[in-house]
Amino acid sequence: MEPDTGDMGIIIEVKYAHDGNLDAACRKALRQIECTGYEEELSDNGVENILKYAVACYKKQCKVMRAEGKIR
Repeated sequence: MEPDTGDMGIIIEVKYAHDGNLDAACRKALRQIECTGYEEELSDNGVENILKYAVACYKKQCKVMRAEGKIR
């Protein structure tokens, strides 16, 4: 998402944790954010503040992780 102001961007990746391991699913989602190049696309558009969130769901459980800077 890139708000109209253009000064902040938000990247959200959602995964379903088929095995119930919410931590692993969040880490996988964060790696996918890094691999897709969404951050570079936003940066190329002049966005300086980029928030990256991974959301993992399993049945009625949910976990959210936020990444700072580059994801390794």
